[in-house]
Formats: sequence, C-alpha cells, structure tokens
Amino acid sequence: MHTSGKNQRRFPRIPAEHAVLVKRLGPGESEVLAKTKVVGLGGCMFVNDEPLGEGSAIELLMSVRGQVIKTTARVVYELPDTAGGVEVGVEFLFISDRDRQTLEALFAGRRAD
Repeated sequence: MHTSGKNQRRFPRIPAEHAVLVKRLGPGESEVLAKTKVVGLGGCMFVNDEPLGEGSAIELLMSVRGQVIKTTARVVYELPDTAGGVEVGVEFLFISDRDRQTLEALFAGRRAD
C-alpha cells in the first residue's frame, strides 16, 4: 500500500474553522481574509482565492476562542479545491508559548487524525 506524505504528520490535526488574516511578507506584500479548514500544532490549511506561492513567508493572525494567535509560517503546498479556490497548507515557523497553549487547548477532548 502506498502512503502519501500527507498521512505522515509530525503533529496531530483536527478539522477546525477559524477566521484568519493572511499577510504575505516580502515583495508583493498582500493581506487576505480566509478560513481555516484544518488546524494542527505545527501548521494549518486554509482556502484562498489564489495561490500565495510555495515557499512564501506569511504571517497569520488566527481567531481562536476569542483570542488572536499570531504566527509566521511558510507555504508548504497549494492544491486546487472543488470550489475554484486553492487549499494552502502552511507550516508554523514561529509561535509564542502562550499562543501554542491556546492551540493546544483546541485539542483537549477532540479526536485528532
């Protein structure tokens, strides 16, 4: 049986919808609002109208349980979704301990895949 890299996660992930402000850093800086579909301790996936560019550095401001989590991240993959947008998978590069604890609280009592 073939196993894809998507099934070999370093961190558990759960389906979760959270509003997120995505800010592309560097040349061509831009900001867009999106909604996460999957959240993990090491990254997340959200749907965007257009690609950001694999390897791009971004800053995320994610609303979680009434708090705003700020993280810098790197775009790991981009896949077309069924609605004509792009599924953007990102890896968190930096997240504060306090914000990581807020994320960890999402997993309490939830079954991760």
